[in-house]
Amino acid sequence: MRPTKPTRPTKPTKKRGAWLAAAMVLLALAAWLMSRGDKEKPTVRPRKIEFPRHPKEAEWERASRRRTLPPLSAPPPGVEAPQWKRDPVLAALPADPRRSAMVFEIEALKESPIMQIWLDCMMSRGNERADAARLKDRYGIDVLEDVERVATSSAGLMVLQGSFEGAKFEREGWTTRTYGEKGILYEEKDTGRVVATWGPDVLIVDPRAEPGSGLVEDAIDRLESTDPAQGSILQEHQAYSDVYGVLSPDDLSNMLPSDQDQLAERIRETVERVEIHVDASEDVAVVAEVAGPAGEEMKNLSKLFGAALSMGRLNAKREGNDELAELLDYARVETETRRPPWESKPEEQRFSVDVALPVELLKNLGPCRRDRRDPERDVEAEPEPAR
Repeated sequence: MRPTKPTRPTKPTKKRGAWLAAAMVLLALAAWLMSRGDKEKPTVRPRKIEFPRHPKEAEWERASRRRTLPPLSAPPPGVEAPQWKRDPVLAALPADPRRSAMVFEIEALKESPIMQIWLDCMMSRGNERADAARLKDRYGIDVLEDVERVATSSAGLMVLQGSFEGAKFEREGWTTRTYGEKGILYEEKDTGRVVATWGPDVLIVDPRAEPGSGLVEDAIDRLESTDPAQGSILQEHQAYSDVYGVLSPDDLSNMLPSDQDQLAERIRETVERVEIHVDASEDVAVVAEVAGPAGEEMKNLSKLFGAALSMGRLNAKREGNDELAELLDYARVETETRRPPWESKPEEQRFSVDVALPVELLKNLGPCRRDRRDPERDVEAEPEPAR
């Protein structure tokens, strides 16, 4: 039975303070937020926004529409398991809980204010525009029109969903073979890179070009299998917001600065997973939920997170890194998370790192910030007149 749709959460309080949240946004928004350059400050404080803790009505409908894979086979007698259709992108991702995976809703993101600003800037450059045209000419893929969403995994696998009827890899330099019921594999002879189409709307890529890795073939196996024991690193109820995913404890630890060794070790020992949700429909709102076993360890870990965020902000101000200090001003650690009953476990405890980032700040930290040069820095100092 489908669970009752969650009501909207109560109005959040104004968010402050956070190093780690800024790093998570860096990961979720393609490593653009922490690039260095001009030091400009936002002129507008962020609006009070709804943090993405539950799926919206449109996201419920989007997730339901995407369940096109047949259900898994019936479980053995005495084992209860839901029987419903599955999302092919989530099913194709590796299921190893030690891995991380992120999904970018390209169709939604390109309509968001911040992505429109960044895309307009990037596509105004000759080289980015030429790269996009070259990709469409060589492989028949228009990244801004044909791709609906992109899923990436720390295993190295990428899964794209969209419209790929026009994709072409049959040209000289590629070998072609069928795999499974619906898969067609293309391998580039020179690099070993493997690309596969699975039906007209799924594209699977192993960008690391490691011959014999089997990542693409394994993804197709998962898509076509109905083994009841098969799992997914991302669950159906986690597939909401504009960017979403899970981070492994190891990957989260590796995101911390080198002076946070104690916190990194605590994360590896205590945390079971970190769930990320990013809403970019107006300003950018990020929720990073940290889950682990109930008890004092998780409570102490949340305090360590808060201390690390405060220390990060102080260090940023001391080092003159105004952009990072501004980012940390909009974040906080929230120890009371609200989850629907079907997502909660009595033996589990959570806290979240929340951050609200205004468009006015992000547009000065995006991929085109180097185009906005400080004229005072570019003018060479005139020599003093001779006395």
